[in-house]
Amino acid sequence: MVDEGVYRVRFSPLCPAVTDAETFRVQLRALGGMVVYGTYPDPLVIGIAENAIDQVGALPFVESVESVTDNYAVEG
Repeated sequence: MVDEGVYRVRFSPLCPAVTDAETFRVQLRALGGMVVYGTYPDPLVIGIAENAIDQVGALPFVESVESVTDNYAVEG
């Protein structure tokens, strides 16, 4: 069983919202995640497996990812 977590994702303000919103949605689904609350480009709360969260943090338009359940930042 894969542990899942809830994370807050903040986006870089200089990235184009329309293109990156669609890209983020597609990549999040490909990683098995989903948006729990919020709308791009505002911070989103997502649910995703813990072993996939580093890939979310590495996306070029993601500024930061922090765990809502464990209260720690994820290195991107």
